[in-house]
Amino acid sequence: MALETMKNNRYRMVRPLGSGSTGEVYLVEDTLRNRQEVVLKLLHAYAHPLTHDAQSASRAFLFEAGAISQLTHPNILPLLDYGTETVDGEVVPFIVTPYCSEGSLATWLEKRSNDDVLTLEDAARLVRQVAAALQYAHDQGIVHRDVKSANVFIRSTLNGPPAMLVADFSFAQPIPEARVSGLDIRGTPEYMAPEQWEGQVVPASDQYALGVLVYQLLTGRLPFQGGIEQLRDAHLKSWPTPPSTINPTLSPEIDAVVGRALAKKPGERYPTVTAFADAFTRAIQPVPVPVAPPLPPEGMNVGNVTGTPPPPTPARRLSPGMIILISVLALLVVLGGIGLIANAYSNRSAQSSANVTATANTNVTGTANAHATGTAQSNSNANGTATANKNATATANTHATGTAQAHGNVNATATANARATANANATATVLPAAQLSGNWVNADQNITQGITKMAITNNDTNITVHPFSKCSPTDCDWGTKSNKYTGSPFNILFVVNGSTESLAISPQGTQLTVVDTSSTNGTHTYLLDKG
Repeated sequence: MALETMKNNRYRMVRPLGSGSTGEVYLVEDTLRNRQEVVLKLLHAYAHPLTHDAQSASRAFLFEAGAISQLTHPNILPLLDYGTETVDGEVVPFIVTPYCSEGSLATWLEKRSNDDVLTLEDAARLVRQVAAALQYAHDQGIVHRDVKSANVFIRSTLNGPPAMLVADFSFAQPIPEARVSGLDIRGTPEYMAPEQWEGQVVPASDQYALGVLVYQLLTGRLPFQGGIEQLRDAHLKSWPTPPSTINPTLSPEIDAVVGRALAKKPGERYPTVTAFADAFTRAIQPVPVPVAPPLPPEGMNVGNVTGTPPPPTPARRLSPGMIILISVLALLVVLGGIGLIANAYSNRSAQSSANVTATANTNVTGTANAHATGTAQSNSNANGTATANKNATATANTHATGTAQAHGNVNATATANARATANANATATVLPAAQLSGNWVNADQNITQGITKMAITNNDTNITVHPFSKCSPTDCDWGTKSNKYTGSPFNILFVVNGSTESLAISPQGTQLTVVDTSSTNGTHTYLLDKG
């Protein structure tokens, strides 16, 4: 539409800015604001309502615009003016907003270079700002219905990072194909929540759209693409590829947070859009690794802290042979001492016998001989004992040597067995279990939740699993995952609906046992039949 002026010459056209999803966009001068440049949008979304009642559509627009004009938040692009204008004989609503020369987030995403990378911290800050704007609107009873990168504008600030401004609240374009169903379905198909496709919009629908936007920021692509029908089926039934599969720098925690925001049912998403933003912020933060404080130098006191003394050196245990040898030496020392005492006693007896009679000398001599003989016998016994100890020492040493040799043989045998086992294991090749391959269906025909069917294929030493779960009114597609086969049960991990699903798959006769350990729903076991 070629327009020169609008609203009684208040707005003078400068140039067209393009055609958006809601209509045509122009840069205009506001003569009441000292020729300030603002943006004027002609909302064709209201020009052809589903009811074909232009008067009803106009009243609906004025009601919504009046409510939106009351929104005052630092992250909401304000609505400066609104009304209707007759263009080429047709009544067309219009809105006026400030002009953001930096453009929208969609424009930035299209123009950014490889060096212009959005860090996780930048993404989290962006998400928090958009979520804050949406939460404020939700608290006022207003749902955006069309959250997307083209409706988030960038405003530079003097200090710090740019601010995000959310625009076009409740002015989403109707889906043309929805007219056949008679439902008021409005939004951008790539971002629309499952319930939005069925004509039902709730605050959690904005959270779903923000989850799509976050997915786009993290991976550089939208979770689903295609025509209207393809997008509808995907949003209703399929789970997107986890972001970390596309961007390996992302963590499973980020996968889980984004997956929960993209849950098929509104009640399974985060309770509020700000709760989603908070969870995303926590997920991008690395887990701190505790570091032990450095120890002070040895012997230095720091307050009440003293350097830790080195551990005591454990006492060395003596061998049995050494114990016997030390015992023999101790016994010899004792016997030697006894001999010296006896010898000294004999000398004193001999000296004192010089002054006695011959009879006394004879007696002393006899006594001395007796003592000498006794001493000799004692020494002989001592020698015998020493010999016995020597033999005992020899025997003990021989036994100890034999025992050590026996232990050496045992250790050698154990080492040989271990090496043989290790070699046998290294040589053996573990092949995928052929009985896992095929199409499987849940044996419970009346299943209302959980895994309903599963396709498993073998690829050399890898196994690919493609499960489905009950998702009213049809099954939800989990996508495919592959993992190296190391034996039964076969373990594989999926991130579904914000929940980490750890599957342990093993054959059980003609059936398949699947143990699903969920981070949110606990552990469940399913029996599947070959389909």
